[in-house]
Amino acid sequence: MLDAVNLERLGIPTVTVVTEPFTVAADTVARSLGMPDVPRVVIPHDYLSEDSDAIAKKLEPLLEEILDRLLIR
Repeated sequence: MLDAVNLERLGIPTVTVVTEPFTVAADTVARSLGMPDVPRVVIPHDYLSEDSDAIAKKLEPLLEEILDRLLIR
């Protein structure tokens, strides 16, 4: 989150990808750095036992959201 906040302050758009178990930590860090609304996308945390094709299939629908957040300011 620190890198994302620093880049956002420089005017460089970011999107931080956070897995579900770390959303509270990400929120806490963003708030503590004074940027609670720094863009982020939450993804499931069940990738340890899946192959790369299965992971890609799950994450592909999120690409549109990530691109939207990077391009629309």
